[in-house]
Amino acid sequence: MKTVLITLFATFVSLGTLAQESNSPKKSKELRFTNKFTLGTDLIQPFLLGGVNLNATYTTNRLIFDWSHGQNLTIGESLQSDEQKELDLDLTLPWTTGPGVGYRFTDHFDIRVDFKAHGIEAKLLNGQENLEYTAYTAGPGAYYRIYFSKKSGLGVELSARYWFELGNNQDGLDGSDYNFMDNAGIQRSFDTNVAGGFATNIAIIYTFGKNKSGKN
Repeated sequence: MKTVLITLFATFVSLGTLAQESNSPKKSKELRFTNKFTLGTDLIQPFLLGGVNLNATYTTNRLIFDWSHGQNLTIGESLQSDEQKELDLDLTLPWTTGPGVGYRFTDHFDIRVDFKAHGIEAKLLNGQENLEYTAYTAGPGAYYRIYFSKKSGLGVELSARYWFELGNNQDGLDGSDYNFMDNAGIQRSFDTNVAGGFATNIAIIYTFGKNKSGKN
């Protein structure tokens, strides 16, 4: 947790420093897509997780603000660890939502830190033990947009992030592990940290307004 907090603090300091530099008298010319609103939908979720994820962003000249919301995500067996498979885990995320903030380096490239809360439902050993809890993550990442033409607001956004686990509200944990006895009297353990790790995605996006320059 200490390492996570240090990483997030360093990221925010860097964003603040970059924002101050962009507002100095020597700042570069205004970026395209300044003061623009963008809607998008991620493609990994429907293809791999069976759900949907929508996101909205607003860009100033150098800062970018976003909100992302996903629903009905299922972590299937092909995406589970060996330990999770041994528990016959049925893992779903009915919802996942949260804001983010970042810094724009160019018209198309930015870095962000996203914060999310995830509703998690875990059925263990075919329902012998059922958990419902909320987990919290923070994910620094890099984003790159590609528009289909210079005058088009339609394009794709590529992203790569690492999600740090910040904890959850499940009771009775030993660290992040939930320990329980199965029907045969054998002690089992389930790691409740299921929302973290490295993730990449691609989204279809549409930016509203004329996009040749920030002044349009």
